Formats: sequence, structure tokens, C-alpha cells
Amino acid sequence: MTRFDPCLIIKRLVVKRGAAIAYDEVFHTGVNIIRGDNSSGKSTILNFIFYGLGGDLSRTDWSEHALLCDHVWVEAEFNGNPAVLRRKIDASSQSSMEIFGGSYSQAVAAPIEAWNRYPYARQKNLESFSQAIFRLLDMPDVAVEGTSNLTIHQVLRLLYADQLSPTDSLFRFEGYDPENLREAVGNLLCGAFDTQIYELQQLKKTKERDLTEATAELRSIFRVVGGDDGSMDLNWIEQRSKSLIEERDILTSQLSVAEEAFYANRSSDRITLQAQKDLYQEVQKLQGNIRDKQSEVDAIEFDISDSTAFINTLQARLEALRDANLAAKVVRAIHFGTCPACYAEILEQSDEVAACHLCKTPLDSERARDRVVGLINELSIQIKQSERLQDIRAERLKLHQAQLSSLQSTWRLKSKELADLSAIPTSKAREEIRALQRKLGYTDKSIEDIERQVRLANKIGDLSEKKAKLDEEIQALGARISALQLSQTDRLRTAKASIAKNIIKILRGDLRRQDSFGDPKRVEFSFAKNSITVDDHTYFSASSRVVLKTAFLMGFLNAALNDPMFRHPRFLMIDITEDKGMEQERSHNFQRQVIEISATAPVEHQIILATAMPWQNIDLNLFVGKFSTLRQGTLNFLAQKEGSTEAGAKSNSGESTTS
Repeated sequence: MTRFDPCLIIKRLVVKRGAAIAYDEVFHTGVNIIRGDNSSGKSTILNFIFYGLGGDLSRTDWSEHALLCDHVWVEAEFNGNPAVLRRKIDASSQSSMEIFGGSYSQAVAAPIEAWNRYPYARQKNLESFSQAIFRLLDMPDVAVEGTSNLTIHQVLRLLYADQLSPTDSLFRFEGYDPENLREAVGNLLCGAFDTQIYELQQLKKTKERDLTEATAELRSIFRVVGGDDGSMDLNWIEQRSKSLIEERDILTSQLSVAEEAFYANRSSDRITLQAQKDLYQEVQKLQGNIRDKQSEVDAIEFDISDSTAFINTLQARLEALRDANLAAKVVRAIHFGTCPACYAEILEQSDEVAACHLCKTPLDSERARDRVVGLINELSIQIKQSERLQDIRAERLKLHQAQLSSLQSTWRLKSKELADLSAIPTSKAREEIRALQRKLGYTDKSIEDIERQVRLANKIGDLSEKKAKLDEEIQALGARISALQLSQTDRLRTAKASIAKNIIKILRGDLRRQDSFGDPKRVEFSFAKNSITVDDHTYFSASSRVVLKTAFLMGFLNAALNDPMFRHPRFLMIDITEDKGMEQERSHNFQRQVIEISATAPVEHQIILATAMPWQNIDLNLFVGKFSTLRQGTLNFLAQKEGSTEAGAKSNSGESTTS
């Protein structure tokens, strides 16, 4: 069957308590029906799926018996690629997640190093499991203004109708629920959030951060030196430097005359040569330090260049892996008419075992397919770690370059002193020499300060130019983002119109229990307001609210099944078909509509439905697991060897699980 990406299909759910298995059932594409008496554990199973996929559950959402379990394993296909998700059951729902690329049977036998572990929340050097799942679904990592990035939990809130959330709420209920967050989720699943917009927004944020840093650095420089960029004019600095150099030449000449008068004896050669020797040794030492520091700078620059090439190679491998995976799906098998070596005709042979058409080697496409998820995650982690190391090297390079510049400046000053000292044969009177030397030292210090001002002026000029360029780029990015967002308005309008059309069709197929559902003309809904109206009506009976909410979710899914532009994962869980006084006949009618929509869908999808009143005409192949009862609930604790007395007593007393 055709598949629209993103596409999420649950293949198997396993719940473990220690080494024993409390639940293990296989799921399929299309409609999956979990049936059983009320309070027999149907809701517990759907909560396990929600949690296993990365959803958050509050302490009140966990049943008493669910908390007796230790781990939940979810085998799923993400855009056709198999993976197993494993989470430790925790009442606070803050557990990390482990992901294995492959099937459940492979995962249970795999060593620990074959799994990738992801934290609950993103960290500086680690991806969260939401980022990993979004990557597997090829969905963008969306940042929402005023909040953090979207998580897989926020997306699942629009794919799971649970019993505890208000029936007039489109999203699964939670306490902190800002409007812009809901709107971002809805727009994303409608396909109205362009990846390019997100990339440009991220680039714009980076540019704005760089602009803030450049402005702060300029402000710090002006705070130290005083004034503004006008007071650090290069022309003024150059004139001042020229004046100081001329003044230094005059002082040097005067000092030469003074020394000639003072050193009239033969000891002058010894004194002057000793000073030259000391200064020469100092200059030599500085040259050695400069050489060593330059070697360190060169080594870091080489490491940065080498690592850049390595990162580019990893990114190319990641793209090649995705391209190869796509090619393998499109080009199934290659058949040769003649042998490429001897040009002899190749005769067809019927063989039930899948093998190479040419060399007859058995093909193991599943193994290569199972490795895709693991390889993608491993390469992505390597790229993240390498980029982090590049940042560290860049900081080290900046520090060493500053130290090298300081050494070079000191070396130039000492070299000048050595040259001047070598040109002085004698001296004048002691007091005059001391006065001239003090003036010369002050002038040298002023020249050194001028050189520092030149560097500051150059830096100010560079920062000012960088600010102007960043400001221009930010303005251009803002204009581009606005243009793209305007173009997305049409996409959102088209998606909402398609959803509303499907909702109206489902409502018209409902039993005549609500006047406004008989022949509705207009359905309007708002992700931000978390509300829906039918022909401007907002009040409905309790059971009709259930019908309207499930009609919205099914209408949303049906629209995504017929339009590849949606970013809906083509996955839905419904657990409210008998909620709020729903009569059996009305529930059966809704189940019939769900099955009909699924049967006529042109692409892969999955609907998981929990009901205590299954429609009598349902195909038995749609059922998952047995019909659960109060005595024999969905979770099997009777198989537990450890703690069997307590668990068995609860099971025999009708407490095996709760909804």
C-alpha cells in the first residue's frame, strides 16, 4: 500500500514486570480494536502506548496496576523503518528513552551497546528522545516563540482521545497549555509549518544572538576606553602614532648626546655591551615563545580543518544513507537478461527463496532495513559531538591567537629597544640621562598604547561592520519569513477546509440525536482556542460532545490520508466511544464509520480504538487480544513468579486492572 510520510505504525506492545511479561500483543495497520468490560484495563493499554511513544502521564493518569510494571516496549515503524522504544515506567513521566533500530525479537537479544539512550529533555550536548523520534518521522524540530521546542508529547496530545480529558477539548488535557503551543502543533500537523520557515527562523535567531554579542562587546570596549567609535578614529590614531615616533627619535638623539658626555672612560663599552647582551637574550627568548605559540596555533587550525572535513563526510554519509534507503524502496530488484561477464543469456529459475537474480545469493533486505534507524541515530550523534569539539577548538584557537599577538607586540618593542641600544656608543651626564630615559620610557609606553588603540580601532571597525551586516541580514530574513508565512496561510486554509468537510460527513452519518448534527453547513475549529463550533453552535449534550470530538479527530486523520501535504503521522487512538452516556447503537454507528473510512483509505495508517461495546459486524481480524473482564484484565499478573500471592489475590478479587 502507498505510504504518505510521516507515518507511524505500532507493530507490537510489550509490558514487563521484572523478567515476566504482563502484556504482549501484536498490532496491524488499519483499525485495531481493544475490547473488554469497563474497568478491565483498556485505557491502561492505550496509556502505555501513549507513554511508550514519549507522552507524559500525570500521577493520576496511572492505574494502580500499571505502576506495578517496570518497562514498556513499543515496536513501531517510523516511515517504514522499524524501531523499538523502551521506557521505564515512572509515575512522574520523566523517564528517558532507549531506541533500538530493528524488530522486537532482535531488540531483546541485542547487547546494551546496540541501544541508543536519549534523555527526557534536550541537553547541551545530548538530543532528547523527541528530537530522535521527529528525525525518524522526518518532521521538523519546531521552536515555539515564548516556549521551548515542540516535543513528541505535544504532538501525541492531538492524536489521542482519552477518557479523562474534557470532551469539548480538541487536545488531550494538561495544566500548562499556552495557545501558541497548541496552534503550532495544529499548524505543523496540517502541513502549514514550512521547514524552510523554521530553518530561516533558527538562522534569524542565530544572527540576532550574534548581533547582541557584537553590540555588548562594543559597549564593553567603549566602557573601558571611554568615548564612542568617533573617538577611536584611525586617522587620529595614525597621526598620534607618527607624532610619538618623531618624539621618540628626538629623545633617542638627545640621549645619545648625553651618554657621549657621560661615558668618557673605557668602561662604557662594557656597560653598553652588557645591556645589549641582556636585551638580546630577552629578544631571543621572545622569538622562541612566538615560535612555540605559532606551532600551537597551526596545530589547532589543522585540527579544525580536519574535523570540518570529517563532519562534512558524516553529513554526506547521512544523506547517502537516506537516499540509499529511498532507492531500496523504489528499486526493488534488478534483473539481467545477459551475464555482464560472459554475455550469456540468463535463464529464469523459479525459487521461493528471495535471492539475487544473478549470483543466487539469498537476499536479506529486512536486515539492511532494520539497520537504517540505528545508523541514522549514530551518525547524527557523531555529528553533534564533532560540532561540539569544533566549538571547543575555536575557543582554544581564539585564546592562543590572542597570546601570540601579545608576544609579537612585546617582541617588536624589545627589538626596537635593542636596535636603539646598539646605536648608542656613549652617554652624557647621569641626571640628564635619567631624565631622558624616563621620557623615553613614557614615550615607548605611549607608542605601545597607540598600537593597542590601533587594534581596538580595527576591532571596533570590524564589529561595527559586522553589526551593520547582521542588521541587514536580519531585516532580509524577517522579510523572507514574512513572505513564506503569508504563503502558508493558503495551505492552512486548504487543510482546515478539508478537515471540516470530513467532520461534516461524519456528523451527517451520526444517529439523529443532536439537531445541529442533522445537516450541518459549516464547521469551524481553532487549535489556539482549543474549540470547535457547528453552524455557530457551541452547546451540545454530553454524548454529542463525544461524537463531535471523535468526528474532529477522524476528520483530521481522513484529510491526512488523502493529502500528502499533511504532516499528520496517520496514527490515532480513541478511548471515549462509550463515555458520557453514549448509547450502544450510537457507538456501533461510529465504529462502523471508522471502519469504512479506514477501508477506503488509499494509504497506510493506524487507528487504535478501545470499546466495551464492539459492533457485532466487526471483522474478527480487527481485534487485538482477548475480550478483557474484571477477573481477567488486560494485564496478566497471574504469570508472575515473584509476588504472585499478592498479585494473584488482587486478580481473583476482580482487581486485575483498571481503565
